[in-house]
Amino acid sequence: MGSDYRGSLTYLLSYMSQMGGWSILDYGLHFAADPVDYLRLGYASSLSSWALVNSGTKESGYGAWFPSPNNDGATGGGFMPEPLGRAWIGKQMARGAWFYSAEEDVSYCAAIRTHATVVTRDPALGEIAFGGVLTRDGTSVKVIPRDGLRVRFHVVRVGQRFHMELDHDGYAKEQPIVVSDDLSRIQFTVENRTGGAHSTGLSIEGLPAGDYEVAVDGRRAGSVKGGQGTTVSLPLSADPRSGVTIQRRSTPVEPDLAGLRSGVTIQRRSTPVEPDLAGLRSGVTIQRRSTPVEPDL
Repeated sequence: MGSDYRGSLTYLLSYMSQMGGWSILDYGLHFAADPVDYLRLGYASSLSSWALVNSGTKESGYGAWFPSPNNDGATGGGFMPEPLGRAWIGKQMARGAWFYSAEEDVSYCAAIRTHATVVTRDPALGEIAFGGVLTRDGTSVKVIPRDGLRVRFHVVRVGQRFHMELDHDGYAKEQPIVVSDDLSRIQFTVENRTGGAHSTGLSIEGLPAGDYEVAVDGRRAGSVKGGQGTTVSLPLSADPRSGVTIQRRSTPVEPDLAGLRSGVTIQRRSTPVEPDLAGLRSGVTIQRRSTPVEPDL
């Protein structure tokens, strides 16, 4: 799966297999209304022609196609699927990888520009990470990137197209990228491949609307707004690894009321104020007589 097809089965896994996979996967990641088939085929194509590399351990003879230490790391330019057939330059050869490399280096250039870890929900495969190992943890997923480069990470789910890429360095080997289901929190570890303290760029696209704080090793490194693509600079120490967190602010900042600064409280009275009678101040009582006063005869 993933090979190019030139109208016959005499020549498979040419350099156009991975070049085609590059474009197909890019379309699935960014543009396709229904990305399922494009993600499957594009990712398989990006891996396909690596099968032609002749490489192995000493015990295995340094490769299955042409065992010899002299051929360790070499690659064939295509695959002959028939028991015996005529290869591209007119030579007869048996089934297997070609014994000359042709333009396969172009294929690998495309593969390096394609490889990524892609989180998705596939109707047949379920919740999966192409190029990684995914486990669920409550309302988050933990993904170990194993795509070979560990610099690109994508989430393509219903209503979500999230993309995150480091311009150098990489996601730490065998360390999880933790992503909440609503994309409100992303946490990962950066592997310092440059050496020494420096800054690395992280491009982010596809966060939901909102304001997000970016922290490196617990210290604020910047902020980003959801709904737009941006690049944030991550200040890395000379340590081999640094932890990065991207988290959405949970509540808006309340305005600071001037009256509250000095501790003054203004509150509406629950009952009306009774008028203060002047007569009551001096203790005088005025009372109506219950019987009329008799005249003094």
